[in-house]
Amino acid sequence: MTANGSSRIQQQMYTRERSGIFRPNEGFDTIAKSAGLDAGFIKKVLHPFCVYDAPAELVSQGEKGEARYPQALHLFHADTGQLVLGRSIYQAADFTGLRSAFFTHNYIIPVERAAAVKDYPGLLRTAFASSYDIEQGMELPELEQLPAEAEVDHPASPSALLASLGIDEKMFKQLLFAVMSSIVTRRKVFVALDVEVEALTECAIQLASVLYGSLPYAYRRALGLLTYSKDPQSRKGIHLTFVERGSLRPNDRQIDKDYTFDLASRRVTNVDIDLAKQPYLNFAWNNLSLPERAEAFYDFAEQLLQGMDSQQYTAIVSCHELAVLYQIEGGDASLYMQNRNIVLRSMLGYLEPVGAALAKPRLQKLFRDCFDREYERVQQGQAPDPDIVKCFIEYEAIAGGTAGLGSDLLGYLIRSLYEASKEKNREWMEAYYDLIEGSGRVSQTFFAALLRGGKTISLFFPFMQRKFQKATRAEEVVNLAFHWSSQYPILLDTNEFIDLATGQLMEKLRREVEPVSAVNTVLDMIDRLFEEKSHSASEPMLSFLKLLSYEANVFLLTELELEQVHKDAFLQIDFLAYPDEVRQWATRFPPHVESNAAVMLSAYRWFHDEDPDELLFDGLSPAEMDRLQKLGRRWLQDDLGQANFGRLVLAFYRGIDSGMIEYGSLLHYLQQHASDKETVYKFINWSKNKRFFLKGKKLAPGYASALVAYFKKYDRDAFKHRMNRKLYFDKAGPPLQAVYDTARRELSPPLVRWLHRNRKPLVWLMAIILVGGGITGGMAAFGIFDRDDPVVTGMPGTKPAPPQQAAEKQEPQVYARLTEDVADGELKPQTELVFEFGTEAECAAFQTDTITLKLMDGKAQSYTDFKVQYLCSEGSGASDDEGRSDAGLSDRAQDTGAGTEEPPSVKGQAGDAEPQTELDGNGDQTPAGNSSENPSGNSVGTDKTAADDTTQGEAPSPSGGTDADNAQDTIEPTRKQIYYAIVSLSEEVAVDHISEVLVNEKMVKYIKK
Repeated sequence: MTANGSSRIQQQMYTRERSGIFRPNEGFDTIAKSAGLDAGFIKKVLHPFCVYDAPAELVSQGEKGEARYPQALHLFHADTGQLVLGRSIYQAADFTGLRSAFFTHNYIIPVERAAAVKDYPGLLRTAFASSYDIEQGMELPELEQLPAEAEVDHPASPSALLASLGIDEKMFKQLLFAVMSSIVTRRKVFVALDVEVEALTECAIQLASVLYGSLPYAYRRALGLLTYSKDPQSRKGIHLTFVERGSLRPNDRQIDKDYTFDLASRRVTNVDIDLAKQPYLNFAWNNLSLPERAEAFYDFAEQLLQGMDSQQYTAIVSCHELAVLYQIEGGDASLYMQNRNIVLRSMLGYLEPVGAALAKPRLQKLFRDCFDREYERVQQGQAPDPDIVKCFIEYEAIAGGTAGLGSDLLGYLIRSLYEASKEKNREWMEAYYDLIEGSGRVSQTFFAALLRGGKTISLFFPFMQRKFQKATRAEEVVNLAFHWSSQYPILLDTNEFIDLATGQLMEKLRREVEPVSAVNTVLDMIDRLFEEKSHSASEPMLSFLKLLSYEANVFLLTELELEQVHKDAFLQIDFLAYPDEVRQWATRFPPHVESNAAVMLSAYRWFHDEDPDELLFDGLSPAEMDRLQKLGRRWLQDDLGQANFGRLVLAFYRGIDSGMIEYGSLLHYLQQHASDKETVYKFINWSKNKRFFLKGKKLAPGYASALVAYFKKYDRDAFKHRMNRKLYFDKAGPPLQAVYDTARRELSPPLVRWLHRNRKPLVWLMAIILVGGGITGGMAAFGIFDRDDPVVTGMPGTKPAPPQQAAEKQEPQVYARLTEDVADGELKPQTELVFEFGTEAECAAFQTDTITLKLMDGKAQSYTDFKVQYLCSEGSGASDDEGRSDAGLSDRAQDTGAGTEEPPSVKGQAGDAEPQTELDGNGDQTPAGNSSENPSGNSVGTDKTAADDTTQGEAPSPSGGTDADNAQDTIEPTRKQIYYAIVSLSEEVAVDHISEVLVNEKMVKYIKK
């Protein structure tokens, strides 16, 4: 830092004197300086280097000869840019003559001159003052140039010097690497030469000169050195320090991360590099005896580094790259062939700055020579690596204009594609196209040249196919096809491009989740292009767009999976609104397409028309009708509002010959998919006056039966809710009311049903009871029952009544029966196993995982998936003398669900079995095959034989026995309560073929009924 901004060299001297510039009393201080030096610069920058520590070896000897003490020559660059060159020497006596001192002389070279300095080895031979008399004044002159030493010893050759110091090739490369790395990493380099102390300075200067000669200019302008220091100390701005022999102690923590070279012990630390991968170090070693070549390289490097980032000037990688490029330029082609991509990439790095291609003609020429070499290889049939191609495309983008490769690059790229195509190297072809398409400067001219015509156009279609394949949506295919055909109209004249575009469009539509929406998007896009481009587009382009539109509609006609499409999307297919045209269009395709078109048109009519009817099925085959109805049922299951009741009926239409409607399946579908039971009730009430559900003025018998079956199987509590009765059942109207009454009666308890079935016999029974009661009352009034005759006991011939026997334990047993249940909306036969238990606990404990039926023919059938219904609660069983008719148990199991016990007076009677009934459409029941009374006038269900037996029992015994004898015969046995578990096998098994039943591999007594 100078005060007057002078461009001349400033001086400063420092030693021990009576007074100095900055202190009035004796001591060490600056004793003289040039006028251009700033006081702050002197104190902050120069004073830290005004120091000298005598070698320990000489101090221990008490040496007084100044000549033996090494000179401490320092050279460094200040933060403000000035170059400081100075020397500190030992003085045996100061101005008093009583104590030793040292003297420092510094030259400060201004910034503008320091940047131009190249001859750093010459700087080390500058002459310095050894003393100064302050009587001459404290101002030193400013210099135009540095004074040189009067006598300069010609140094030995670099090789000889290194050999004399014990430095071989490896150590020299390590030392050079350490010095270069120190400038970047700020790690210090300490060197202890194996020489006598008095020779240390000269040897250090000579070695430093060799190192300076091996460094590019950028490193020279940054390197700082000190030729002597007693101990290794880190100083700001100093990278290379020569220290006294023996001062580099092993494991010294202060320098354990620095580079150290102890030549006496040949110990080198922290320089672990692979010298085989350091091309610049090899280049520098070879140039030790060729200083002119080295200087020429430094000029080459300076030119290539122009415009680059400042850090690249001192990056070791830059030195490696520049050394290789310099040698390739010199004719060493092997270096290029060993690292073709690396070499090209490094050249591109130096060409990146704006205008560099013109500003660096040597580099531009070198790059062009490498391109010519690569083009020649391609012409010889060798497809280039994509990384090589990328370098040339990037160069064209950087250089362009007159400096670019021009048409030669287009020829190179086309030939590269051709050779990769011959080798069937699809991966490289794709990589070439990616690079070409990514370059705005190259792509347009390249494709124009490629598609100009001839054989080269065939190289384009693999690229175009890959572009289409990478597209994810159908509209992307249309967009790509339009873009490329509009840019290069010649494509519209090639069938291969048209087939590729239409084929890829169909392929993408097949992968769409919502194909109808995708087709509509494509059609909308094409319509928009027609509107925007119709005035400027060519006739081939308009025809091409029409073809894409047609192919999209063909996909819907021929490949649409109706079973996968949603109703709302399906109704967006526009061409279905023109049925005649669609039928004519479908005749061009195979029969299955015609069938598919017929189903589509009927489905569109079914769900598009306001009030569709069964005529939409006209012309459909049974298979087509079945497919259509399955489609309709799928679409309707989430939309079962009243507005769709009419459409729902058509989903179960079977035609006049088939009974019109599948009522059971319809009600089963409603039960499965209706959002609530109220929807089912609304449908039933809606259907009461619809022609499909009526036969005359009554409900169709099949529909009436299906309704009763629905309530019994799915909705047994329907009539228990007051709100349901009020809204839906009580005011249903004549056709439905009788069916509701029948269903309600069928769902009532068994006793109520029995009373309803036997209402006429009950009237006669009540009359007999009343008459008998009257007669008995009259007899009582006449005192017939008031006789006091003693009771005769123990008369001869009488038998004492035996005590009542306790009931024996009932062992579990099982029998099989056939029943019917609703499955898929239809009544289907199935087999049930009825297990009987003597106690409620046994019944409740009944559990099974597997039931096995052994059949008469020796085969066995096992079941693991079945339903079990328990009738185990008190009152749910039956007495063993009450009869076990299938009909009676069926009523208990199916109708009560709780096993309500029937009166003993009616159980076991013939009337206990519920007669099979058939609804006549108005809810009335008629016995199947029987009249209400038998031919003899007895009520239905009255067992005449039983009545006769009872009458005979009241008469005296023919053998003369007494009433007691008869009383013994009429004693009733103890009744045993029976409990049930009913297992539904969900399939029909011939009951007569069952021989054994095993529960969890254990046999249960099987009885046949």
